[in-house]
Amino acid sequence: MNNIQIAYQTLAKNELSKEDQQLITKAEESMSGAHAPYSNFTVGSAVLMEDSSIVIGNNQENAAYPSGLCAERVALFSAKSLSKQPIITIAIVARNQKKEPADAFSCGNCRQVMMEYANVQSTPIRILMGDHTGKFVVVDDVRKLLPFSFHSKSLG
Repeated sequence: MNNIQIAYQTLAKNELSKEDQQLITKAEESMSGAHAPYSNFTVGSAVLMEDSSIVIGNNQENAAYPSGLCAERVALFSAKSLSKQPIITIAIVARNQKKEPADAFSCGNCRQVMMEYANVQSTPIRILMGDHTGKFVVVDDVRKLLPFSFHSKSLG
């Protein structure tokens, strides 16, 4: 039997670098623009580009559920439409209705998009996933979150 292991760290916001803390703060601030009337689960995301610019996004729900979009993809699509710069890090922060600890782990669609951009730019994209309580999971390469992934080479 084979195993898949993912190396990650769990850190408090104040244990992260100043740059990471600033990125997380931008993600937290972006939650205020989230449109989440159905789930009351607000998510903010911030993408750090190679030129040190930061692009934000937040989740946008829709009564026709498939029409909504996650915060990660809002930020990533916006970042790549604005710049050809490589993405260095993406931070995701979530808050649920009860303001209790909330899982802020990216869905499969978002992981696929992150992996695509990492593969295209041929360099890792770090990911910081956490909630408003200040605990973050840090993974040094988003591609590690989607083993056995589908990618451009799969198309032949």
